[in-house]
Amino acid sequence: MAGDLEDFLRRAAERRKAKAAQQQQQQPQQRRQPAPPRRPQPEYTDRRAERIVRPEPEPVLVAEIVEDPLAERRRKLAEAKKAAAKAQAEAAKKAKRSGAAAPRSSGAAPALTGDVAGDLIKILQHPGGLRQAILLREILDRPEHRW
Repeated sequence: MAGDLEDFLRRAAERRKAKAAQQQQQQPQQRRQPAPPRRPQPEYTDRRAERIVRPEPEPVLVAEIVEDPLAERRRKLAEAKKAAAKAQAEAAKKAKRSGAAAPRSSGAAPALTGDVAGDLIKILQHPGGLRQAILLREILDRPEHRW
């Protein structure tokens, strides 16, 4: 393996030499213009430029777009409210046409808004809400000790 590495390095050196010789042959043919002489860089800095106070650049504000995780839920809630209002308006129209009295709001269950805590408080404040809560608890948490 050491011999392979030496062979590779020898071939690479030969290629470099051949490429350099080829470039030297092409240079006399192309007649390059001499580059203008470079001005030497000063050893010391300009003292007047060092004393100039340069203002710091203002920071660039970058806005990050963050999607609201509740936006979809709010949109669906708004659609549900619109649909409920439309259904209630249609029911009121039908009741007017048939001559029946409009349903009383005190006997009907309160409309749910999507706010769980607020809806629970409304249901419990409703006349039959406490009974419904107890019945729901009996259904979900069966009293097995009585069986």
